[in-house]
Amino acid sequence: MSQRFWVGLCMLTLTGCTPFLNDPAMVYSYYPPDQKTSEWSVSSLNSENIAIKPIEELTNLIQTEKYRNIHSLLIVRNGKLVYEQYFNGYTSVVPENIYSASKSITSILTGIAIDQHMIADVNSEVLLYFPEYINGLNNKEQKKKITLKHLLTMSSGLACNDAAGRASPGFEENMYKSSDWIYFTLDLPILYEVGTIPQYCTAGVVTLGGVINRASNMSTESFARKYLFSPLNIQSYRWDRMPDGEISTGGRLFIQPRDMAKIGQLMLDKGQWKGQQLVSPQWVAESTTKQVTLQNFEYGYLWWRRSFVIQGRTYQMYFAWGNGGNYLCVLPDYNTVLICTGGNLNSVLGNQFFQMLQSKILPAIQ
Repeated sequence: MSQRFWVGLCMLTLTGCTPFLNDPAMVYSYYPPDQKTSEWSVSSLNSENIAIKPIEELTNLIQTEKYRNIHSLLIVRNGKLVYEQYFNGYTSVVPENIYSASKSITSILTGIAIDQHMIADVNSEVLLYFPEYINGLNNKEQKKKITLKHLLTMSSGLACNDAAGRASPGFEENMYKSSDWIYFTLDLPILYEVGTIPQYCTAGVVTLGGVINRASNMSTESFARKYLFSPLNIQSYRWDRMPDGEISTGGRLFIQPRDMAKIGQLMLDKGQWKGQQLVSPQWVAESTTKQVTLQNFEYGYLWWRRSFVIQGRTYQMYFAWGNGGNYLCVLPDYNTVLICTGGNLNSVLGNQFFQMLQSKILPAIQ
């Protein structure tokens, strides 16, 4: 069947259709991404020193469900999109729920608010932005010690540990049932001394969005649009909302994979996009440097860190990570951005991307 026929068929269905990927019997052979828009330069894997064979093998493993329920995989190297495939009925035009990978975008927004002098620095006290809540809070003297840095590093000391599920008072599902998510968070019991023990806490990142709202005198959504999404020309996205109508910055941003890659490239280029400095290089460096250890990973300001040693090469990366297998990875030493989206919610299969990295993707990157 001719390539021209396939192109016509795709145009009759959805932009970004990849026909063979709906037929496990077909074997994938690499071809470069379509240009589609002027925002991304495209190139080929071999032109950017990435071996084709391991990527073809990986694509066939995904297509045959050896790696299960992957939605998309993109590779950007040297600022050029060199690989882009969609699976299981997903296409380039579908904004995907990236769950907690959204938290890393909240980190960027916090850095922008500091760069814009709306927030003094990461040592600013959180309760200063919510004076109406202070008198009603338990342990308010202890809570006055909580800073933005503590929320950014999951070390507020609040009884909030999503990994513990419903056993934790601050478990995110408990927060969702409340009428005021930020008051819910600030009124949680103090479990540990502030700044000592990191625990994964979505509620704290929701509160960071409230700080941005108060500090900027803008809705957090308007702030994000003005200072980040519009300059990146990200248009097809949406956020989940809190009961008060503000966006929830703790997770559940829906965004297209190519637009995720823009955010990765922004970070790789030290906060710059097409010559415009959107967030300072200082924030990019500080936020992606190890600040604490969380769940056996190095952790910055809402960015995870991990390194792999493969055939004597060290691959250090920082990454956004969301439930289901949603990843935005930056490898600064290799000038590479990787995007993977998936639908393996609340499953260990959400971690299969690490095996994909170790066995196929990283060995291909020269």
